Amino acid sequence: MEADHRKHFAHPEHPLLKTHYDSKSTKICDICHAKLSGLVGYRCNDCDFDIHEACADYFKETVSFFAHPWHTLTLSRIPDGTIKWSCNICRESCPPGMLVYRCIKCNFDVHPLCTLLPQTIRSPLHPKHDLNMVPGSGRCSGCCKDLNIWHYRCGFCLYKSHIGCAVSGTPPISAQNTTAVGQNRITSVAKFLLKTSFVIAINAATDGRALPVLNVLEAALVD
Repeated sequence: MEADHRKHFAHPEHPLLKTHYDSKSTKICDICHAKLSGLVGYRCNDCDFDIHEACADYFKETVSFFAHPWHTLTLSRIPDGTIKWSCNICRESCPPGMLVYRCIKCNFDVHPLCTLLPQTIRSPLHPKHDLNMVPGSGRCSGCCKDLNIWHYRCGFCLYKSHIGCAVSGTPPISAQNTTAVGQNRITSVAKFLLKTSFVIAINAATDGRALPVLNVLEAALVD
């Protein structure tokens, strides 16, 4: 196969062509859903499939994820149908055709970007102890809003925090739920991933292998 083409498990139907997307491109990556303008990626013209080079290199067909330790998750598309699927971590919608990591046996789905969220972080709002990501309900200690999804918690002090609150220097002023349900992940989870606390934890957990993905997310967030 020529050097400017590659095969990828996320699109096995055709080889992908290495593409330099111009600054005005409106294409988005089929894995992370960040824009490709001004970046390098791979494209299938026949199927209108696009992927960042960094995402093609980093995300694997199967992963182990701390939030679902019982089974391996496989990157696959949400099926067509009337069932409404959502990410078990951020609770955002997963429409038919979207690539997500799935455990079909347990009905567990998670966005690829959400698999980058570290299990343990140190928050500026609770610097005494590490915070661990856990499921559950309650009230956020940062913004005092309800918790009804995965969140960060201190096992010593029972301090609980939304993902967004945990990485902020101060609690959000607005009454908006910081889980950002219904918003584009590029303005929610992606921004959280680029906070210093997360970058340090992600680089430590992946031995720096996720840094290229964080770099393309940072570039994609530039207006």
